[in-house]
Amino acid sequence: ANGTALANKALILDGSKNISDINAIGTSTINLNNISSSSNIDIQSVSNLTLDSSAGNINIGSDLNTGEINIGTSASARTITIGDNTSTKLDLKANTINNNSVSSTNFSTGTTFDVQSTGNLTLDSSNGKINIGTDINTGEINIGTSVSARTINLGNDDSTKIDLNALTIELDSSGDII
Repeated sequence: ANGTALANKALILDGSKNISDINAIGTSTINLNNISSSSNIDIQSVSNLTLDSSAGNINIGSDLNTGEINIGTSASARTITIGDNTSTKLDLKANTINNNSVSSTNFSTGTTFDVQSTGNLTLDSSNGKINIGTDINTGEINIGTSVSARTINLGNDDSTKIDLNALTIELDSSGDII
């Protein structure tokens, strides 16, 4: 069949066929309702590629299979964007969330940034300082200030120095200061 005969008709490929020139079909858009394959499906575009739903969710990897879901994994310098400034929520749900950045990682928020853990929470650096409150802002830095009976530890018996610098150093205790 020629391209004119295919316009506005069903397109059925047997797995060994390619659509190499969409204009030969007589349209600049292909609308597909259901795609299934016993082999690979590779979609390439020389311009933008958009996956949208006008009335429902957009699901990727939502069946019960266990294959990896890879987004932006080719060795190319890309900006990968998920969500928008007007998005209401980003859920990351997994047994482990791993960030393997080869350079710095930056988390920035317009309001409160809260980290909670039901177990231990560890903040470490394998080859550098751990800095908290090192910019020029003047907000207080609070450690262990909730109304709860905690032991707050600074340093270790083998620590070489605890350096406290301030215009005023205040130690308050309802008991003894040892």
